[in-house]
Amino acid sequence: MYKKQQSPTKDVNVNRGNTQGASGFPTVGPPGSAPPAKPEKSQAIVWTISSLLAGGIAFYCANLYVAADQPCQNPAIKDVKEQKDVAGRYDYTADSFDSEVGLSEWLMGVNGIRKALLQTCTGHVLEVSCGTGRNLGYYDIGEHGRVDSLTFVDLSPQMVEVCRKKFDALFGNERMGLKSGLSIRFLPGSALGQMPLAPTDPPKKYDTIIQTMGLCSTDKPVEIVANMMEHLDTANPEARILLLEHGRSYRDWLNNILDNSAEKHAEIHGCWFNRDIGALVEEAAGQVGLEVTRERRHHLGTTWVFELRPKQRHLQNQNAEVEEKGERGSWFGWFK
Repeated sequence: MYKKQQSPTKDVNVNRGNTQGASGFPTVGPPGSAPPAKPEKSQAIVWTISSLLAGGIAFYCANLYVAADQPCQNPAIKDVKEQKDVAGRYDYTADSFDSEVGLSEWLMGVNGIRKALLQTCTGHVLEVSCGTGRNLGYYDIGEHGRVDSLTFVDLSPQMVEVCRKKFDALFGNERMGLKSGLSIRFLPGSALGQMPLAPTDPPKKYDTIIQTMGLCSTDKPVEIVANMMEHLDTANPEARILLLEHGRSYRDWLNNILDNSAEKHAEIHGCWFNRDIGALVEEAAGQVGLEVTRERRHHLGTTWVFELRPKQRHLQNQNAEVEEKGERGSWFGWFK
C-alpha cells in the first residue's frame, strides 16, 4: 500500500499585524490588523506625575487667589513697631533651619543671588547675622582670593555653632586650598552693640560688611544698619555694606498675603517677611551718611539686594577728623 506523503510543515505566525519574515525584518500586515499597543509603564508614570503636578498647581493657585482676596485682618502688622521681637526663635531652629529653607531657596534661585553678591566681598569682611552659614561656600577665599579675613557674628550661639561646623565640613581642619594667612572667626554677639574689629595689627574696621536675611529678624532693623556703618572702614574708598533681604512686594495683592500670614510665619520661622525693606534701608542711610549705590529686586519685589557706601561728603568729614585727631597721636582717629 502506498502511504500518503505529507508535505513539510511550516511555522506560521498567526499574528497578522507586524510579523517577522525569513530575513528577520518585520513585515507589515493588512491595515488595522495589529492589536493596539499597550502604553509603556514609564509613559503611564509620566502622565500620573504630570496630572498630580497640574492638580497641585491648580489647587495652589486657587488658594493663592482666595488668600489675596482676603482683607488684612490686622493692618497695623506691617509697622515694625507693632511686630514683636522673634529673634530668640533661632535658638530652637538652628539644627533644622537649613532643611526648612533649603528647598525653597534653591527653587527660587536665591543661592545664585547669594553667590553673585558674596563674590563682590573684598578685604576684611564682617558677616552680621551669619545664621547657619548659608553663605560659606560663596566667599572668594581660595589661594588667590580677594578676602583677607572673615568674621561671623550672630546673636544666637546655636546658629554660630552650626556655622562653624559647616565651615569645618566644607574646608576641613587643614583648610586646604584656602588663602594663606586667612583668619576665620565665629563669634556669638549682638549686631546692635560693639562688635570686634578686623584681626589686623593694629585692629581696624572692615572693608566689607554683609548681612543676608537679617533685617527681618530684629526689632531694630534701622539701628543695625546704622551700627554696620560704625564698623565700616570709611578711610577705604571701596568700603561697602551689602544686604540681601526679603520683605514687601511691589504688588498689593502679594503684600496682602504677606500681611495676613506674617504673624504665624514669624512665630514659626523667626522673621517678619512683610517689612518695607527699602524704606528701612533709606531711613538708616539718611541717619548715618550712607548712600544706596545699587538696588535690585527679585521675585515680584520681595527679594532685595543693596550696596551701600559712605556718601562723599561724609568721607571728607571723616578724613578731616582723622587728620585732626591723628596729630594728637591716635590711630585713624579711633580710640579703640
